[in-house]
Formats: sequence, structure tokens, C-alpha cells
Amino acid sequence: MKVKFLLIIGCVGLTAILTEPVFIRSQQIETCSITQMQNKKPLPPVTEMCACEQSLAKEKPTYTTSDSPFGIEKPAPNSRTGKRRFGVAASPGAIERTAHTVLLGKLDIPNTDDLSSPEVATLQKQVLEYRQQSLEDVERSMQSFYRTYQSLYQTTKNGRKYLAKILHAYNQFHELRNTSNWHQLPTFDWRTRGLDVGAVMQQGKCGSCWAFAAVGVYQASWNLEQLRTGDAVFALVVSEYWYFKRQPSVQQLLNCLGKAKGDCRNGWHGAVFAYMVNSHVPHIPDRLVWNKYDKAAIEEYTGRESICTDPLRNRRVKRGGIPVVPLEGPDSRPRLMKNSDLWITAGDRALAWGYVNQPFDKMPSVEQLKSALVEHGPLAVTINTDYCFSIYKSGVFNGQNNSSVNHVLMLVGWDDEKEAWLVKNSWGKNWGEDGYAWIKYDSNNIGLFVAWIQPSPVNKEMPPTQ
Repeated sequence: MKVKFLLIIGCVGLTAILTEPVFIRSQQIETCSITQMQNKKPLPPVTEMCACEQSLAKEKPTYTTSDSPFGIEKPAPNSRTGKRRFGVAASPGAIERTAHTVLLGKLDIPNTDDLSSPEVATLQKQVLEYRQQSLEDVERSMQSFYRTYQSLYQTTKNGRKYLAKILHAYNQFHELRNTSNWHQLPTFDWRTRGLDVGAVMQQGKCGSCWAFAAVGVYQASWNLEQLRTGDAVFALVVSEYWYFKRQPSVQQLLNCLGKAKGDCRNGWHGAVFAYMVNSHVPHIPDRLVWNKYDKAAIEEYTGRESICTDPLRNRRVKRGGIPVVPLEGPDSRPRLMKNSDLWITAGDRALAWGYVNQPFDKMPSVEQLKSALVEHGPLAVTINTDYCFSIYKSGVFNGQNNSSVNHVLMLVGWDDEKEAWLVKNSWGKNWGEDGYAWIKYDSNNIGLFVAWIQPSPVNKEMPPTQ
């Protein structure tokens, strides 16, 4: 099936936007021309380009802007010309090149035979059974904790705070048992539901938004599954409840996915999800993650492709496996096992993925997006970035450039009063509202090719070392 939209996400910098938006050409009277301004040497400041876009828009802007594109306060000079370059990703002409290119001749779509296979059906059943079993385990652990420690903790101020924290986690666990009406809520934010959606990262000049969004969505989906099975409660009420969790890696994707699937010039979140389901989830080497708590610093992202060091790249990785990387040593002093990267964990292969809408190249409705966001957790969502979006600071972004898509974000919530989606970007905390943005429903093609991914359940049998 040929897709009329742009199929490759280039996460391009604004110097790469060489095509005039459709909604501009449709106006009878033009006060400025984006194309003519782009042909000027030197290129006008991005604030002037944004002002041109706003003057041609049909709606009055409901957002504020800054002077720093992409959250970069001082753009680095171009190595050849010495001029400062306002862009984090692709070189000039990227959209023009990718508009005529098709990723491997087709858009990555889920394998329907795999999704309907007995293996996937069995594992999906295990997910639901494990969630149900966790209810009994949580109740048992809570009763044991309160029976043993409640009177002790109530005697001090800090103890009462701890009990309140436990109760909060317990209530969140029960709220996740029934989310059937959540899509009808006027406002929603996964972060307020106890979900860790990850730190705001900075992709730099590498066009790797597709990788950041896909990895962020997978990690958030994994974290959500742990919430649904009582992980947050167990961590508070079960003594010595500590283990080592593996972390998926943006850098390993850049190094190992292959140029045909994605690099610093372009990529596609669907290609990453397909790789995570059909092969495995590339992870940060265990030795780098061990005993480090700043997840944003663990990644050691370089913003360029390098040598693939993924030990599972050429191995057959089964779905499921042990829940976490195994440890050696007494509980008081755990240590990482030798060759731990060769162990298969439940996070080393995803179970399934898919696009929200069918057909997948059509824009889903607001109701469809809300339902998918509640059911699957944060989603990978595309948008068309323009000059104004690059310098967005606050408010509700309401651009109307719906000519294509060229960037991938992480969708985490909504607000019906604002009529806007809440998204997490990969342009650092200096961009937008601490790295987040409110985007009006249907603005700049927000929601096109939106996709979800589901982690594998934990199998009871421990696999052998590979």
C-alpha cells in the first residue's frame, strides 16, 4: 500500500524545511513567503520565519515563543561556513530527499500472522493472569506489613509520611485495576498516575527523535506493566525488595539497527517497534547501569552512530524470560554476575506492537487516541515541526501546517479544556515547558501514525545462559 504522507521521520532542523506548507498556498493573499525567505542568504532569524508562519495562519497563536530553537541557547557554528546553524538534526534538503524515499519500499507495519499466533495469544493470557495473581499478592503483603509495622511507623512524623506513601501506591495500584472510564476524563496525565515516563533527553544534532520516542514509549510501557502487577507497592512493604532492572538504549539502536532502518538522518518508530518484537530490545550494557541512579546520565548518548556492541544482536531471543538481570552474593551486598548481558530477561523482547488507527495511514480521532493512551500507556506520535514549533515556549501550540510529518514525540496525556495533547519531546528541558508541550488536537498532523508497544510477560522458567 502506497502511503501519500512522508514515510520517513527525519526529525529535521528548521533549516531543512524547503517545502511551503499547503495551508499557506491555499490563501488568496500572502503577506510573506516562507520559500522566498528560505532562499535568502543569510537565512533570516528563526523568529522572523515564525512570524511569517503566524501571519499566514488562520488561527491566532495561543502559545508563546523563545529566541532559542530546539532549546539550544547558543547554536554551534557550522564547521565549514562558520555561521551559526539553527537545527538539531538533518542538513538542508533533508525533507526534499526523504519525500521521494520509501523505507525499504514500504511502511513498517505489524506482522498480523505473529499477532494472531498461538504463542502471542498464550503470552497475552499470561499477562492477564499475572495481573490477577498480583492482586492477591499485594493484599497479602499489605496485611503482613500493617500487622507487623503499622503501630511502629505511626509513632513518628517520618513514619506517618511513609505510611501515607504506601497508601498512595496501594490506591494507585487499585485504580489501575479498572481504567474503562479513564478515556472520558476531562484531563489526564500518566505522570500523576504514578507512572515514570523517563527524563527529558536532548537528541542533539542527530535526527534520532524516532529512537528516543520508541525507547521512551517501550520503557514507559514496561514501567506501567510493573505498576499493574504491584511493583510500586512491593518496593515499599516487602523487606529487601531490590533488584537490578535492565535499561533499553537509544545509542544501541543507532549502533545496531542498521542504516536501512534508521540513523542520524532519518528513521521510523515503527521500524524500532518491529525490531523490538521480532528480534529484541537493545539495552545499555549492564556494567554501565549497575549502581547508577541517574537514568538520564546512564545512557551515555553520543549523538552519532558507532560500533554495535550488543551481545544479543545475533542471537535468538525468546519472548519472556527472567524478570531482571540475576545477581550473585548475599542480599546485603548484591553484585552483578559475570557475562550478565548474555542473560535473557523479560525486557529483552517485546510481545506486540501496532498502530492505533486502521487503516494506519489515516488520522485517528481524539477518542481513539485517548482510549489507546489509557489502554497501552504512552504512545509514539508523529507531528509536522515548523519554525514556530522549534521555538515553542509555553501555552497551547496551534499551528496548522498539516503538509507532512517530520518528527516523533511521546504522547502522555490530554486536557479537554485546552483541547490539547500533552507530549514529551527530546530537545532538552530548555525547550517548551521543561521539555514538554501542549499541542492542540489535530494541530500540525499530531496523531498521524501513532503507535503502541507491549512488553513481554515474565515466564516462570528461567532460561539458560546463552
